[in-house]
Amino acid sequence: MTLIRGPPQRAIHGPVRLVRRPASHPPDQRHDSAVTYVAIGVVSAIVVKKRFYVQ
Repeated sequence: MTLIRGPPQRAIHGPVRLVRRPASHPPDQRHDSAVTYVAIGVVSAIVVKKRFYVQ
């Protein structure tokens, strides 16, 4: 998660709020895995965007 710094963090803030809310409920493995895949997708999308913008 060290890759995320500066402005992109603001874009992620919305989805992160939605992800954090269910954390108070009893853990559901299926839900947790879905959240993990979403987080990986968001991070990878940001990394790809940064690479394209730099070049």
